[in-house]
Amino acid sequence: MSRGFVFLVLAATLSACVSAEGSPKPAVAGVCPLQGGASPSQIDVFDGAPVEQVILAPDDAGAGANTYTVKDVYAQGRSVTIRCHDGQAVIDVKLARPVTVCRYSDGDGHAQMACK
Repeated sequence: MSRGFVFLVLAATLSACVSAEGSPKPAVAGVCPLQGGASPSQIDVFDGAPVEQVILAPDDAGAGANTYTVKDVYAQGRSVTIRCHDGQAVIDVKLARPVTVCRYSDGDGHAQMACK
């Protein structure tokens, strides 16, 4: 897969995260871009840039943990970054518009993170 294609997919994903001022905030469904039809093998949620290494834990502990309440991150002037691992590449998606909660799902065997 060409690098240009990966950047186009990422740009399309990011444009879903940032809408025009004054328009309703859409849910950011499927934050991680699918690479060759494959879903990510791992998804991480960061408070700020991943280089800062502040990885967030889900709200609900234990097996099946899937909810991340992130509104306080934005309330403190920071942002959330979703890191998508697909086995071949790591793609970081910064959620520029504030979201309240992110939920991990793996329905139909496709791992994904949706934020709203």
